Amino acid sequence: MGEQPPFHLLKPRNTLAFAGAASLVMGLLLGNGVLLTMATLALGALAMGAWQSYGLLGGVTVRRLHPPRAFQGHSVGVALRLENTDRRAPELVLVEDRFPPSAAYRISRLLDTPLRRGRVSEVSFIGACDHRRGPYVLGPARVEAQDSLGLFTREVTVEEFTSLLVYPQAVTLGAHEVLGEGTLAHVGLETTQRAGVSEEFAGLREYQRGDSPRLIDWKSTARHRQLMIKEFQEERTTLVTLLLDNGRQGLVGVGDQTSVEYAIRAAATIARHATGLGHFLQFFAIGDSVEHVPEGNGTAHLLTILDRLAVLRPAGPSAFPVVAGDLTPHLRPGSTAVMIQGATTVNMEETERLTNHLLSRAIKPVFVLVDDRSFIKLFRDQEERHAEALTLDEIMRHLQLMGARVHVLERGGDIGRQLRTGLDMETPR
Repeated sequence: MGEQPPFHLLKPRNTLAFAGAASLVMGLLLGNGVLLTMATLALGALAMGAWQSYGLLGGVTVRRLHPPRAFQGHSVGVALRLENTDRRAPELVLVEDRFPPSAAYRISRLLDTPLRRGRVSEVSFIGACDHRRGPYVLGPARVEAQDSLGLFTREVTVEEFTSLLVYPQAVTLGAHEVLGEGTLAHVGLETTQRAGVSEEFAGLREYQRGDSPRLIDWKSTARHRQLMIKEFQEERTTLVTLLLDNGRQGLVGVGDQTSVEYAIRAAATIARHATGLGHFLQFFAIGDSVEHVPEGNGTAHLLTILDRLAVLRPAGPSAFPVVAGDLTPHLRPGSTAVMIQGATTVNMEETERLTNHLLSRAIKPVFVLVDDRSFIKLFRDQEERHAEALTLDEIMRHLQLMGARVHVLERGGDIGRQLRTGLDMETPR
């Protein structure tokens, strides 16, 4: 139980009531007209104040206005519009609102003018989204006013509730490109066509070792007296695929400082960055089930992915590289795949198989590894798994030698800076 506020005997109305009662008693006993007049004035003021406060604010409605979404760590402008349908105009109106995403939680504002009938008055405040990502409900609002003498206070609670979805923190990467230039030179600018295998015929060329015999054009071969191969137009798009390990095994840490929160922030940052570059984007969260946001582009599509990231919770076993390998048919040749997971959950054998498969389809692999050893461990099996796993340097070296780009996120570090680190280095081949 919280501490109860003290009962103030010396409130103005209590003092006035005591003085009025004392004057009335003494005036009657002494037959003093002055005391009786004072008693009449004091008790009359009390009666008038009580009458004014009765039903005060009964005609007040409140409407809350604010953006439906915000990023973690950012601020939101909130406006409360009050309208009074009663003929009385309350003065000294105090409005209190609840803003759960903020550490302040309760915010109070005083109206500058009386709340007159038929007029809309507005108070506003800036709420900081200090707490973690997720959905929040704002409200109810509390309105308080006093009678004209300030003797009685009337308070009403207005059941005005609105929703605010707080996105994971997504930093701005600026000119630095986590995605590099992608597999194609014009990633993010347009859909390109290259010679490959598709429905549309592109031309003929001489046979080269490794070409499929099914592509040999026998009529042209007879005419040119050498093996000739049919070429077709193959569409390769500027698609970026985010694959996030959402298994419970990768959850290390407490509160906002968990490996999963860092992974989700990285996903939000890269999604925002990719959209800004004009990429098409799709998203997979791999846990006890696979959540999929199909490919698309533009702000509306980005908001769809951020909506999903805001409410994502880790669940199920971690079989990330195996499931990610099964999802490769959804990835187009010439695109980029960004795998985000905890470093100690990396199964190197399966990850090597996945990386080689991506490269064989001309898909650029990018790994964002959360250094989960740097987070607080709550369970013994986490300690054991971390002790048995490859070191971070070993994992990075393996992935780089396979031809992947690697970024590492450490607890307490600047996610934007860590995603930029090493971008000017050549990836070993």
